[in-house]
Amino acid sequence: MTAQVRDILLYNGTTYHIATEPLKQLFEIMGDDKPILISLHTACWRGYVGTWQIEENKLYLVDFQGHGKKQAKVGMEYIFPGQRKVFAEWYTGEIRIPHGELLHYEHRGYLSIYEKELFLEFKKGILVSTREVDNTKTFDPED
Repeated sequence: MTAQVRDILLYNGTTYHIATEPLKQLFEIMGDDKPILISLHTACWRGYVGTWQIEENKLYLVDFQGHGKKQAKVGMEYIFPGQRKVFAEWYTGEIRIPHGELLHYEHRGYLSIYEKELFLEFKKGILVSTREVDNTKTFDPED
């Protein structure tokens, strides 16, 4: 699998590219009613890029860019008609934020290794904990 374009997260005044797909849980809940999204290239199999924001410890989807039927460009209206900002109450899990210098490039998924990784744990869209891992202490380029 090709390395994937990552969703965007605005957090504490910084723009990050995340190695998690929070919309995936919503689409699983929607089942057969999930929107049809088309991948235009191998670097974005899911067919979209979401932009997220954490505000007052809540996760919000604030932008959505994808391709729907017949490869037409679609935005927030496509999945959330009439809404510009959506609280991600469906999301429970960890968002992984690789950041810093690239230590090792992996040409598949989100497997590249960066200096640090910030992990944000959410329960029903609410940020409940954070932790950071320093990969420079454990990464061995010889492996």
